[in-house]
Amino acid sequence: MSGFKHSIKVPSKYKKTAAILKIALENKRSLKSLIFEQKKHVKLRDMQALLTHYTDNQRAIDAAIQKCQILEENPRLSRELCITLVTELIYHRKELKGDSKPVQTVRAYRERIMKALGDENLAKKKDAKPRYVRINTHLVSIADAHAFLAEDWCKKDCPPFEKYDDFLKAVETLEENEYMVDMHVDDLLIFHSKQKYFWATHPWVTESKKFMLQDKATCLAAKILNPPIGSIILDMCAAPGMKTVHLSNCVNNQGTIYAIEKDAERYRLLRNMTKKAKCKNIKPIEADVLTVTPEQCPDVEYILLDPPCSGSGMQNRMCLNPEVDDAHRLQKLGGLQIKLLNHAMNFPHVKRIVYSTCSIHKEENEDVVKKCLYLNPTFKLLSAKKALRNKWCNLGDRQYDFGKKCLYSRPEKDLTIGMFIAIFEKCPNAEELT
Repeated sequence: MSGFKHSIKVPSKYKKTAAILKIALENKRSLKSLIFEQKKHVKLRDMQALLTHYTDNQRAIDAAIQKCQILEENPRLSRELCITLVTELIYHRKELKGDSKPVQTVRAYRERIMKALGDENLAKKKDAKPRYVRINTHLVSIADAHAFLAEDWCKKDCPPFEKYDDFLKAVETLEENEYMVDMHVDDLLIFHSKQKYFWATHPWVTESKKFMLQDKATCLAAKILNPPIGSIILDMCAAPGMKTVHLSNCVNNQGTIYAIEKDAERYRLLRNMTKKAKCKNIKPIEADVLTVTPEQCPDVEYILLDPPCSGSGMQNRMCLNPEVDDAHRLQKLGGLQIKLLNHAMNFPHVKRIVYSTCSIHKEENEDVVKKCLYLNPTFKLLSAKKALRNKWCNLGDRQYDFGKKCLYSRPEKDLTIGMFIAIFEKCPNAEELT
């Protein structure tokens, strides 16, 4: 029998996922952006989970498809649909829906695909990083969140941790039906890694925004900035808005948070997220933050700067065409980051600035801190470790005299994404130093 029979249609989820994948591969578009454009598709979150499995295991899946020669032996089967079906069958749902010709074809190749994965030892080690779920306290109290979870989950009761390593061991020994509270961020809950996709599709996350899927490392930025209730805050590169919402939670929806974003689509995402999260103290501004003056954001006291960066600390980024972190690119990023941090230091009433990146490169981290301290003698570094009650291990590069005051989160140790954080505070005698 030659060719495909179209009497049985391919399920729409598979067709739409393959279409997204085709655009991303051919045009080097962001998968996340393409997914968010599919607002009305009922399987949106499931499609996102499927594509995340592919990006997590791209090398293994591509090599297995090539080795078992499924595309060569079935020339009418598109590469993108084949990738979608193989990912669904092997990594995501572990089964395929329907009996369309493409579905039947991939099912028939299951053993050959599994053999290709095993023979080449290509299957990626499973992600042991837990699922972090932060409570949006604008919509649900911490007590009510625990009451809701008690219906289906067991809360792991832990005594106050005297040592950070004891906390990490508790996280690593979580049972699949358990969760626990983070030792540094009170409104952050930790679940077993196998609950990753459960929470990605939960209506309290996808619809009501009562819970936010936010990695612990990114929660530390707002935690360490520690603005008092009623503060005037500037979030310099705010989209998509996770840290903005967290800042709003930290100050009980009081005071003012100026949230800046220059990209029109990302600005739309920022507006939508903060609106759904019921943030009442956000003043979004669509602009290049380098052109925003202190007069436009008067009396700013606390600044969060999480600038564009290489993203080298991101383990599970939905990226099909990862950029190479070459010296030239890092130099350009570092130059932009220095401009942004210098701009933050020019706000006359600022008391504290937290600078954070999801990068592990010194060119974007310690080198930026060094240059800005040199250019701005009215600022000093505070110890990020002390801000976490000295319960942290990974610090900055000791080759820099200030290195121990900076903080890194390391995926292999801290069970988070990779991140860098530095805290700047204006010196009490700042006017005398100028």
